[in-house]
Amino acid sequence: MGQGMEEPRGAILTLAPDEIQRFLMRTRRERDAEHWEIRLDAQLRDILARANDFVPSEAGSILLDDPRTKLAAGPGRLTFIACFGDGAGKILGTRIPADRGIAGRVYQLGLPYISDAADTDPFFASEVDSMSGFKTGTILAVPVIIGESICGVLELLNCKSGGPYVPRDLELLQIFAGYISSSVQNALDAIRARELARRDDLTGLFNDRFFHGRLREEIGRAEHDGTDLALLFLDLDNFKSINDSHGHLAGSRTLREMGQMLAEQTPPGTIAARYGGDEFVIILPGADAVRAAQLGDVIRNRLQERVFIASSGPDGPALNLVGITASFGVASYHEQLAVGGTMEQRQNRFIRLADGAMYIAKAEGKNRVRIADAE
Repeated sequence: MGQGMEEPRGAILTLAPDEIQRFLMRTRRERDAEHWEIRLDAQLRDILARANDFVPSEAGSILLDDPRTKLAAGPGRLTFIACFGDGAGKILGTRIPADRGIAGRVYQLGLPYISDAADTDPFFASEVDSMSGFKTGTILAVPVIIGESICGVLELLNCKSGGPYVPRDLELLQIFAGYISSSVQNALDAIRARELARRDDLTGLFNDRFFHGRLREEIGRAEHDGTDLALLFLDLDNFKSINDSHGHLAGSRTLREMGQMLAEQTPPGTIAARYGGDEFVIILPGADAVRAAQLGDVIRNRLQERVFIASSGPDGPALNLVGITASFGVASYHEQLAVGGTMEQRQNRFIRLADGAMYIAKAEGKNRVRIADAE
């Protein structure tokens, strides 16, 4: 339910599932979490309802930080991702400074807090009441912790008993904060499990199965929206010589470091995958052939500058391999592909165009980028 919408009285509201997903993006590998159907919203509503059953209150909320902003300057922000009570719909989705008010204090210190009178409490900030029209009297707030990291706050307002919250209420609310932590952790575990199924074990890039499925999606989007789409194929030059000279463990480590380099060099929104052996492919949504070729040149130059296997490890000594190169082929969906055929046929032709351009680059002398000719 969106911010500012009218809600049934007493209803527990949460942000929409696709909005909640961004609060799960707690590592780089989880950047695609927004595409996965993890119904954390229903779990949070249930937890907030049960907390209210055990500690009856007029209002309550769950606030989480956005992990993508933790490295930014300043205190960060907390977002109301679930709430109930009068005016809940007016504050749902609202962000507040993570060092402001009682919620901010609980988040910053990682300590629970009980207030018997908000209007005289030195840490209470009235801005949220001004937005919602709610009048806060008593407050009970506890941190939400995942592992060793504080990720948010669970709070209840205005104990229905008419008196202040008591230590027993605090103990119960801490239990429900633990349930929130478990729910978020389970969602993260599900993300990691699905991520591992999409990844190549050696390089850490996406595997070929995921690549083919994602390419179909991007082709459909490019056709529907009329947007650019490009493929960049690359194949290491003379990779067999590494295996022959230093052994297959050195070859595997070179591929692993190659995957790390591609992950570092590919811009957000692109999809880098290991296609097989020492072949790699990058999907570039929104890019034309020239833009894809420019990225190919960037990677080609970084590759020539990189020292591979620069330190010893359990799989062998340092080798300090330099001068490794690759050949690149580029194809643009709208610029080089002819109209017609089934989706599978168009996809296969698109791949063959980029792959074929890569082999032409090898035939022309290797260590270069070649744009495919139009069909």
